[in-house]
Amino acid sequence: FQSKLNQIFSQKGDGWEEKTLGEVCDILGGGTPSKKNESFYGGSIPWATVRDMNHDILTQTDHSITDEGLKNSSSKIISKNHVVIATRVGLGKICKLKQDTAINQDLKGLVPNEKYNILNDFIFWWFKSISQKVIDAGTGATVQGVKLTFIKELSFPLTTKNEQERVINTMNAFSKDTEALLNTYSNKLSSLEELKKTILQKAFVGELTH
Repeated sequence: FQSKLNQIFSQKGDGWEEKTLGEVCDILGGGTPSKKNESFYGGSIPWATVRDMNHDILTQTDHSITDEGLKNSSSKIISKNHVVIATRVGLGKICKLKQDTAINQDLKGLVPNEKYNILNDFIFWWFKSISQKVIDAGTGATVQGVKLTFIKELSFPLTTKNEQERVINTMNAFSKDTEALLNTYSNKLSSLEELKKTILQKAFVGELTH
């Protein structure tokens, strides 16, 4: 899967040009409201941390904050369908938001500059292709992180909307095929485990026959 991603973004066709991520996107940071003030938490605003980033699409968060909590912190709301990346703790993690979501300081929201006509799904697949580079750049004795300047200077492949859609469709289809294969093998492994348990149970009650 990763090799397919790398192939697409390394074999650029005509009309592709290199920009920095900081040129083509606003990179929005987050924050954490003071936990000493209970009125900042339990509101209607989903508040995401790295722990919530377990799937490609972030549908819900473990915690929520209030309007007051948002106003009294550096947290920002990232609009739905935009991409959020981890720049600390869970380096390389990325997700798309299903709803407007506030983020903490370990995350960054990537909001495309309108003049470049960049699709969020294209950003998503591009970041997937360079996620190992981000992981490798992490520094810190106990918690790995990368600086905002590093994220801003990442080389971003700018291309036409049609070409972006082609890449998105290719990767979406490939992702579905990969997931189907994984599910098939997972089911087979589960069946083998069940068979193994049955054989063991029979063996230990003297029911095993040759």
